[in-house]
Amino acid sequence: MNLPGFTLVEMMITTYVYAVVFLGVMIAIQVFALRIYTLAATKLAATDGSRKALNAVRDQIREAKTLDIGNCSSTADSFVSVSTNSVQIGNSLRIFPSLDQNNYTIFYLDSTATTNCNLKEVTVMTNGASFITNVAVVASYITNQDIFTAENCQGQVLTNDNVTDNRIVIYMELQFYKWEYPIAWVGGKGLNAYDYYQLRTRITRRASD
Repeated sequence: MNLPGFTLVEMMITTYVYAVVFLGVMIAIQVFALRIYTLAATKLAATDGSRKALNAVRDQIREAKTLDIGNCSSTADSFVSVSTNSVQIGNSLRIFPSLDQNNYTIFYLDSTATTNCNLKEVTVMTNGASFITNVAVVASYITNQDIFTAENCQGQVLTNDNVTDNRIVIYMELQFYKWEYPIAWVGGKGLNAYDYYQLRTRITRRASD
């Protein structure tokens, strides 16, 4: 009894179709994996940037002798303290590590580039005629303008400039955006897809008067 079987041509066609389908599935899985990797890498980069920003500000506030909340219009040289009896909220924070008023650090929002506002750290050291500064970018793509707030232990915003009190808490809030999918374009208009993140923390000084 002869049983029906596949001819050589049928076997070749079947193998070809299977190979094409298998290859298509593998490519789809690879593309999906690349998209997930890009998404995870973006979120990890945002998390890493947040931790660096938090560490940079937290360590200096804890070691500070006095603190001063203010506002900068463009550079650290434009720092102006929030006036007495005003709500202690601003885009800048000046930190004095000792009673020497000639040495200090300023964290301020540089909004000169509207598409990339940076939180910068400027260390200033003066000694007679010498003047030394060191500028570093702490965080990028900041979207909010008010970053630092002086609060009491109950979370109420202070309305005086007595930020030397050990009970004063510095509240920091950073809202920024990251490029979610570097290969994605929204609506065919050249607009990339972004995602928004927020970092909020409260820090108090360790140093006693």
